[in-house]
Amino acid sequence: MVPHTPTIIPNLMYNIDPDDYVPSTMRGKHILVLGATGGLGAQVVNQALEASYHVTALVQSDVNLPFTRRQLRNPNLVIVVGSVLRRDDLDKVIEHQDAIINCLGPKPLFAVDIDICSRSQQVIISSMKRYGIRRLIAVTSQGVTDDFDDNKIMKSSCTIQPQITNGIQKLFENLFSGKILQDKAVQERIIINNNKHIDWTIIRPGKLTNGQLTNEYSINEKSNFNKVSRANVAHFILKELRSSEWVRKCVSVNS
Repeated sequence: MVPHTPTIIPNLMYNIDPDDYVPSTMRGKHILVLGATGGLGAQVVNQALEASYHVTALVQSDVNLPFTRRQLRNPNLVIVVGSVLRRDDLDKVIEHQDAIINCLGPKPLFAVDIDICSRSQQVIISSMKRYGIRRLIAVTSQGVTDDFDDNKIMKSSCTIQPQITNGIQKLFENLFSGKILQDKAVQERIIINNNKHIDWTIIRPGKLTNGQLTNEYSINEKSNFNKVSRANVAHFILKELRSSEWVRKCVSVNS
């Protein structure tokens, strides 16, 4: 059997416009962004490139990438097609990185990957240990606490109308039964249990929106479940990457 090998996508070549030109730079850290095609992950990639980081994104598919032509042409961006659940794929992209930014999350309409956060976190940490990569910033969710219990999750009294699609119904069932939060709680425990090997920060954002980057948000260790834009959460992720103020702590981000 031929072993699986991740596909490295070269920077796409287009006619160069003066306004599109992004000079190559050796400044900045090398970071691996997981979940880069999601709303938050794409914001992290965008802001990291603007800050002259060298960004590697491990993605499942190169179809419909959420990046602009300018970003795809940026020499500081490397996109690799592979699976975060495959140790060999991770090993090929994790070596020589300064930090791992984990923005992975399940697609709630598809119950098959409801435990993607915990399953992938095991593989990520295993690969980090192998190559001596210590810095990890992982995004989970508010609603996850140190004493997480399914019975403590707020139950919804709303009913689902019959005309709502099965997919939407599955989304509500997953959310309200706590399966997503439960898996994120397992993910957090996996990270925290590796204190000896990992300099981690766990970020628990409020309800994510597509609002603008304002740099105005609150940081604390308690959740208030307020909304916060993905752009502002990405801003905090990169700020924490520079400052390491919240190493080995769980922090909530809200507007």
